[in-house]
Amino acid sequence: MPRIDIPIKRLFQRRPADWARYVQPGCREEWVRPYKTEYTPKKESRLDNVLEIDDPSSPYLLHFEPMGYRDEALPARMLRYRSDIWEATLAGGRGTPSIRQVVMFFLQGRRQRAAPVK
Repeated sequence: MPRIDIPIKRLFQRRPADWARYVQPGCREEWVRPYKTEYTPKKESRLDNVLEIDDPSSPYLLHFEPMGYRDEALPARMLRYRSDIWEATLAGGRGTPSIRQVVMFFLQGRRQRAAPVK
């Protein structure tokens, strides 16, 4: 695991509403709560951080994935994370909620360029 992963995960855990507002500026702190990890499959994936956003106009799940390295398979992995979340929500009778995924790259040097996740 890259050295950046654990410190970033701790920052997400300490201030989840700040991270949610960073990517969704209109998000209010009272809408943000940690996603119930007992619903998240642990064998298939290791989701870094999922928040449940209770936006009155349209609730959604917000998935953060910090990256300390370049991974060519990242788009496929993000799809797998999305399907794992939906498998868990379907099994829990919650349907397929909207999921917003955010990948944050923490790469050193100018030579490395991150490819966008689609």
